[in-house]
Formats: sequence, C-alpha cells, structure tokens
Amino acid sequence: MAALGYHRVAIGVPLRILALIMLSAAFLFDAAAAGAASSRDPDAAVAAAINRLRGVHLEGMSAADKEALGARLDRAWDVLYDHPEEAEKAIVEVLATEKDDNFLLVDLAHLLTVLDPDHPEPAAAALLKAKVTADPAGTFHAAANMAAAHCAACLPAVLRILEIKNADTLIVEHALPIDPELMLTFTLGQYGDDAIAPVGAKLSSDNCVVRGNAALALGVLQPPAIPAAIRTIAAADACEGARSKAWAALGLLDDPQLVGAATKRLAGAPPAPKIERLGIVHGLGATFSPAAKGPLKTLTKDSDPAVASAARRALHGLDELTRRMDQIKKERAGVSPRKRAKMIRKLEKAARVGRVDLGPEPDDLLTTLTPSDIPLLNRARAAVLARLSDECLDEYYPMTHAVRALRGYLASTGGPPPD
Repeated sequence: MAALGYHRVAIGVPLRILALIMLSAAFLFDAAAAGAASSRDPDAAVAAAINRLRGVHLEGMSAADKEALGARLDRAWDVLYDHPEEAEKAIVEVLATEKDDNFLLVDLAHLLTVLDPDHPEPAAAALLKAKVTADPAGTFHAAANMAAAHCAACLPAVLRILEIKNADTLIVEHALPIDPELMLTFTLGQYGDDAIAPVGAKLSSDNCVVRGNAALALGVLQPPAIPAAIRTIAAADACEGARSKAWAALGLLDDPQLVGAATKRLAGAPPAPKIERLGIVHGLGATFSPAAKGPLKTLTKDSDPAVASAARRALHGLDELTRRMDQIKKERAGVSPRKRAKMIRKLEKAARVGRVDLGPEPDDLLTTLTPSDIPLLNRARAAVLARLSDECLDEYYPMTHAVRALRGYLASTGGPPPD
C-alpha cells in the first residue's frame, strides 16, 4: 500500500521540496529557528501548524495567491511531519470536533491517511461530514489512501469522490496527472465489485456531477449488467457533463445499444454540445463494435477541431482493435489447459499481493481466459491499484481490457477448454 504524501498541485505548489527550494536563505534561517523552538514544545508547534491550515477558501483565488498559500500549507505540514505522534493525536481530536472549516477537515483527513495509513477511520468520518468540494485534491488523495488501506468501512466516505468534478491534482511521486476517469479508478476502482451497488444507487442523485461520475465509475467497475439508468442519463439528462460521462461509460461497458443511440443523438435537436460530442467519441472509441465506425466517420468532420481529432484517433484505434481481436479469436482455439491454469494461478497471486507480471504478451489474458474468470480478473485488477502509480496501471489496463472483451466480444467464442 502506497500512501500519498505532499500534494499541493491544486493550489500551485506540486511538492514540499519544490517550495523549499524557492525559499530565500533568510527564510531558511527563520525556519531552522522555528524548528528548534518546535522541538522544545512539540504540542504547541503542532497546534500552531494546524491553525495555519484554517480559513482556506480556494474558490476565487488567483494563481499567485494559490502559490503563496501552497508554501504556507507546506510549512505547516513540515511541522506536523516532524512531530508525528503529537500530530496524529491533535489531528484526530480536530477531525472529531471541527464542524465548519471544510478545507481543514479534508486537508487533515488527507494528512492523517499519510501519517497513520493503517487507521483511516477518523479520516473517513471527517470526509463524511465535510463539504469535500472545498478541497478537491485533498479529497482524492484521502480517498485513494483509504482505499489502498483496504478499508471496507471507509467506502461510504470514499463515495464522496463522486461529488468532485475535477480533482485537479497528480500523484507527484510518479508525475501522474489525475483526470476524472483516473480519479474514480484509484478510489472506487480499488473496491472492485463491492462498490458496484452503492455507486449504482448514486445514478439517481439530484446532483448532476454525482450522476455523471457514478455512470463513469460503473464503466470502470464493469458490473455484470448495464444499468438502464446510464442509458437514460446519456439520452436525456439535463446536465451536459453527466450526459458526456454516461456516453463514455456505455462505451466502456460495450453497450450493444450505444451505436444506435449515439447516431440518433447526433442527428437530433438541439445539437449535442461539444462536451457531449467528446463523450460520444470516447464511448464509440471504447466499444468493440465495428458498427461504431459509422458515427465516428461522421464525427471526423465535426466543426470543432478537438472533436474531429478525437474521432480520427478513435477510428484508427477501432481499426487496429478489429484486426487484433480477429487474431485473438484464432489463437484462443489452440490454447492448452495447462497455459490457462498457469494464468489463473498468476491472477490468484495478484489478487493476494497486488502485483502481477504479465510478461511481454499481455494478450495471453485474452487467449487463455474465459468469461467464468471475470470475477478473478476483477479482484486482481482492483488489488494492483493499491500501489497508486503509473506502473500499476500497466497491469490494470490489460486486465480491464480482458474483462471488457470477455464480457462481450469474446464471450461467444469457443475459447480454451476448461482445466
């Protein structure tokens, strides 16, 4: 399990060390003096550091204000890191008693998951009562760390990630930007099948950000059946952002109704806005259906260059996928039971230890496995995400692709014989 540490990207400072490098020699002298004072009275130093985290309101801040704030907050985290025992005790107390300062609640919840990753429950309780949009980046990092700690009781708190439109952050240890899909992957994705029902319940939320994120999260989680509510959101939701994410989700779920619904929407009135057209492109580019080429070809002539470019890339990817999957179907017929058994053992180990070596041929997942292996694949792909890195995605994505292919495109093929 990898806990995420200093993260000030969303407020202009990507990492504590970067902030410290920019400080003047005079400030470093003052900081050293403050450090010496804090070592004499750590409780007072911790209390003062926590107070420096109070009263933060990110909305409306200029870039310069955010940079200055980032340095201030990093200095506070420095002190708290220097006195972990005193900091943990004080943070738990503040999280239990604070009612109004939402940024403080989220930021301290994040910090607690770093200082004490094995006991995330107080941080989870704080997220449950906070307005998490006060600190989108902190909410992501706290939720990802809770999930990586395999905290089943934290799932209701992690579900608050659905309220975040854009985490606007990255995993600095790996220089990995977190887009909306990765935000959901590294949080709810770690819960695998256990998250499907509670996320599905959020499709009827009165918050359109939550509805859209719930739809996209189900595309990540790959439920056995496609919830009808996702189709309803794609076709008729009042919020264009929710519609966009629902179209993308239908592609990730390889919905057999996607091509027809997207074609109808593109020809309908009022015209689909840009964000929705991009979602449709995402969905059509993710499906295994060759029929998606029709509406994608139409979208390559879109009046918006970004939409047209995305459609051309999706069309090229679909051509490559068709050729690749045709070859996979041929190879599946000749796979031995021994090779399949070896892959099963590898995935069982991955589900236990959170790591898998797929070797130079990740397509072996597609040639050796059957639809009956999807539950094991889901456990394994959820487990590797606990490492919170770009490296784990190199294992996660091939397994996710295998789940999607086995659910639909390869489900009807003969496949390898059982053991």
